[in-house]
Amino acid sequence: MTPIRPEETEQIKSMLSTNEALSIICFSKHHLEGRINCTKLSELLKIPINKIKDVCTKLEEKKVIKMYKSGLDIEIEFLEKEDADIKKILDEVIWDNREEYGKIYKKLVTAELMDFMKD
Repeated sequence: MTPIRPEETEQIKSMLSTNEALSIICFSKHHLEGRINCTKLSELLKIPINKIKDVCTKLEEKKVIKMYKSGLDIEIEFLEKEDADIKKILDEVIWDNREEYGKIYKKLVTAELMDFMKD
């Protein structure tokens, strides 16, 4: 992979610092799975699916994630395993936004617990 230029790095960091993108990062780190189902993420965190899809489209253009069609839904995965620059950017974004990231993590764990208790 070609290295990410410094001006692109700042643009990607800015995109990843939104609540929607932080939610995607948090979900990805929490589940340690390859692909993330956008509908499930939307339902758990009460984020409109359109906002998630918009962020995903922009991140795919920057080659941070890969999107996959799954019926009517979209699944995504971060390309951090293939690109050390992306991993470094993700780590920096989490650190720079650690307070908001912590709130999202708490919301995610609570939503999953409530979902589990319904079953």
